[in-house]
Amino acid sequence: MSESKKILLLGVDGLIPELVERFCAEGVLPNFQRLIDEGGSTRLLPYISTWGDTNFVTLLTGQAPGTSWVGQRQPPRDTQHLLELMRDAHQRAALVHFPESLTPVGERDLCLAPFWSGKGPAPMELAPACLHTTRLASWQVDAPSEALGWPPTGTLAHHQKHNRYAIERAGERFVAHIPAHRVEPVPVTLQAEGQGLRLTVAGSEASLNVDEWSAWLALEGEHALEGKPAAVRFKLLSFDPATGDIDLLQSQVTAPAGSSDRPGLTRRLIDRHGPFISKWAVSADPDSRYFETSFEEGRYQLEWLVGSALALLNDEGFSLFATVFRLNDETHHTSLAQCDPASIFYDREDHARYLDVIRQSYRLLDEAVGRALAGCDEHTTFVLASDHGDVPNSHLCDIHRRLAEFDLCTLDDAGRPDPSRSRTFLKDERGGLEIFVNRDLVPQSEIEGVKTRILKALNTWYVDTESGERNVVALAVKREDAAPLGYWGEAMGDILFAYAQGFVWGSNARGDTVAPVTSPGANHGPQVPTARTAFASNLGVAFFHGAGIRHYPGLGTDALPRMDSVGATFARLLELPADSLDGKVLEGWVE
Repeated sequence: MSESKKILLLGVDGLIPELVERFCAEGVLPNFQRLIDEGGSTRLLPYISTWGDTNFVTLLTGQAPGTSWVGQRQPPRDTQHLLELMRDAHQRAALVHFPESLTPVGERDLCLAPFWSGKGPAPMELAPACLHTTRLASWQVDAPSEALGWPPTGTLAHHQKHNRYAIERAGERFVAHIPAHRVEPVPVTLQAEGQGLRLTVAGSEASLNVDEWSAWLALEGEHALEGKPAAVRFKLLSFDPATGDIDLLQSQVTAPAGSSDRPGLTRRLIDRHGPFISKWAVSADPDSRYFETSFEEGRYQLEWLVGSALALLNDEGFSLFATVFRLNDETHHTSLAQCDPASIFYDREDHARYLDVIRQSYRLLDEAVGRALAGCDEHTTFVLASDHGDVPNSHLCDIHRRLAEFDLCTLDDAGRPDPSRSRTFLKDERGGLEIFVNRDLVPQSEIEGVKTRILKALNTWYVDTESGERNVVALAVKREDAAPLGYWGEAMGDILFAYAQGFVWGSNARGDTVAPVTSPGANHGPQVPTARTAFASNLGVAFFHGAGIRHYPGLGTDALPRMDSVGATFARLLELPADSLDGKVLEGWVE
C-alpha cells in the first residue's frame, strides 16, 4: 500500500448547508455528523455565476474565474492550476463524471464519463435511460408555459424527462425497443410468465416480477451497439396479466471505455464495479410516477463512484479522485419550492412530502460517505464539497428583452436575440451573467457609452410584487471593476452582473421581460451567491476529514472562504507549491 498523500473529493451538485444542519439535528445523517465532529467544515461562497461549471472548476483548480474559467467545455490551460501542479510533481489525477470544463492534463491521468452539456447525446451514451409502456398516452407531459435556465430556452429547472416509448402487442407477446442513438433500435421481447414477465434481449433472458430489477444483460458480439460492448438492465414497474398493461424501466446504456483516455483502466473498473450510468430514467420528483427509482439508480451510481474512487486511490496509484453526484440538486429543483416557507408555492399541508424527497437524497449521500470513510486508508483525506445551494424561484427574467428596451439587443420575429445585429450579446458558454459589447458594430469611441447604458438597463430594472417594488438585479459592474468578484482577463464580458434572490433566467410565451414564475422550482446559477431564506441558501459547503486534517468545528456563516480555497488546501495536503493559486489555504484545518 502506497504511503503517498491522497485525496478523495466527493463533489455534490447543490448541497444546502442549512439542510445538512437540519437533517443532522434529526439524527438521520450519522456520517455527516462524524465529518463535523472529527474534521473541518465550512460554508463556501460561490462565484458568479452560481452553477457547477464555474464553481467546480474554481474549486478544483484553486484559481478564481478570472484565472481559470474559460467557458463551458473549454478547460483552462497553462495557468499553473492544481492539476498542472500535480502533473509537474508526477502525481496522478482521476476525474470521473466531472464537468468537462476541467479535464486532467497528465499523460497517465484518467478522464472518464465527463458531464455532457453539448447538443445531442454524450459520445459514451449508446441509448438513453427510459420507460417503456403499453399506455403511452397516459405518460404525456404537458409542455411548460415558460422556459427557465441558461440558455433561456431550456427546461432544466423543471427536470422534466421526455423519454417514454411504446410497448407494442405482437400476438401473445409484447415488444419494446431500446432506442439506440446511432444504430437501429434493439428489440426487447416480453411474454407473460405467471404474475411476471419473461424478457429476452440480444440473446439473453431474464424473469421479472413487479418491483424487481434484472441482472445486467450483455449487449456484445453481434448484438453490440456501434460495435461497442455494453450492458442493460430493466425493472418491471407494473404488470396486469388480465389487461396486458406493462410499465418497464430500462437503464441507460453506455460504453465509456471508448471515449476514455485510459480504456484499459476503464474496462477494469467496469469489470469490477459493473456498467456505469450517468443518468436515471425518472426525475426525483414526488409528482412523477415511479420517482423512487431515481433513488435506486442514484444509489447504484454513487456506489460505483465510491468503489472506483477507492480502487483508483488504493490500488492504481492515483493521488486525487474527483467526481460530482447530481441527485441532491435535482431534488432541490423539484421539491424545495414546495417546502420552503419563503416560497410562493409553499403549502403547509403538503410540505412534509416534498421535504422527505430531499431528505432521502441526503440520507443516500450519507450512506456513501460512510462507505468512503470505511475504505480510505490512513494516508487519504476525504473531502465532501458542493458548488452551491438553492433558493426558490419567484420571477423569470428575459435579459435579451430588457436589453432590447434600451436599444442594445435586436430580436427576431420569434423574440430570439440576433447577435449579428445587436450592440450587445451574451455567450451561452459563459453562464449568462456576462454582457459583451459587439465591437463589430460599436465604434471604439462609443464602447464606454454602451457599457454605461447596459448598467442603466440593469440597475433600473424593477418589478412590482405583493410585498412592494423589488430590484431584479442585485449587482452589476464593468469588467475593470470586477476583480473583487474574482473576474478579470480576456475571456470575461464587458459587464458582470447577478440577479437578486429568486430571479432566474427565462422566457415565456407572452414575451414578458420579467414575470412571476407559474410553476414551482428552485434556482442558483443566475442569482447573487449570498441569496438565502430562513430555510435554505445559495451557499456551498465543504467537509474535510482524515489524513492531515485537524478538528475545526462548525459550518460558520461569517468571513466565508471562496471556492478556490478548497483547491489551495489540496495543494498544501499534496505538498505542492501554491504561489500560482488564487485561493487561500484553510489553515485552521491543516495539521
